[in-house]
Amino acid sequence: MIDLARGLALLVGFFLFGGFLHRVGVPIPGGVLGLLLLYVALTTGLVPLAWLQRAADLLLRHMVLLFVPLTVGLMDLGHVLSRQAVALTASLVVSFLAVLLTTGLLARWLVAGLPADAEAGE
Repeated sequence: MIDLARGLALLVGFFLFGGFLHRVGVPIPGGVLGLLLLYVALTTGLVPLAWLQRAADLLLRHMVLLFVPLTVGLMDLGHVLSRQAVALTASLVVSFLAVLLTTGLLARWLVAGLPADAEAGE
């Protein structure tokens, strides 16, 4: 139980610290900053993965429930979404294509740097 509480406290702490940094002027969204800081803490060994494992497993197992409030909120805003359907659809298509193109080009660039035997899976 202590492991779970420690993991949740760390996850929430990194999230809140990222939000704080955003409020004081860092031009990156707080959630993204929190994730970047967590990544740095994990890769440097400052925070061992074992400290977060139980909390992360719990959150991932029940992730669908965490989206219920968002879904209900979207249903409540149906009239607004229907008036903006064309703009929202265009935005979704453009952002989807941008992510797809960026991911594909990055993967091609990363694979091009691999030795020939690594590409064959050996």
